Amino acid sequence: MTRNEILNQKVWEKMQAELDSFIAELKTKPSSEIIESAYELTYKEDILESFDFDFEGNYPLTNEQAKALLSLKYPLDYLYQEWLDYDGSVLDTLRQSNEFAIKKQTEYLKSRADKEKESR
Repeated sequence: MTRNEILNQKVWEKMQAELDSFIAELKTKPSSEIIESAYELTYKEDILESFDFDFEGNYPLTNEQAKALLSLKYPLDYLYQEWLDYDGSVLDTLRQSNEFAIKKQTEYLKSRADKEKESR
């Protein structure tokens, strides 16, 4: 294994352990607190998944980036907190996706109506 592969694996293991610990802690809480933490859990899972660590040739972090994350006690929480401060919004992404999907359906319906007119 190369140094980069080892560092990427360590980052993944550290963040996965942090996520597992967070989930274990949630399981001890009342359902109302679990519901309140659903957003955090979802985004922490998404953050970890966003790195696409597959250990079959995909090592997304440089040595420098991996070392930076490894220097943090809780790298997953750090990334989550940064996400909360990020200027962009998942709502913006959802709005764009909705707009695209609605446009696609509108065009489909228009195309279908045009075909119906032609067949008369």
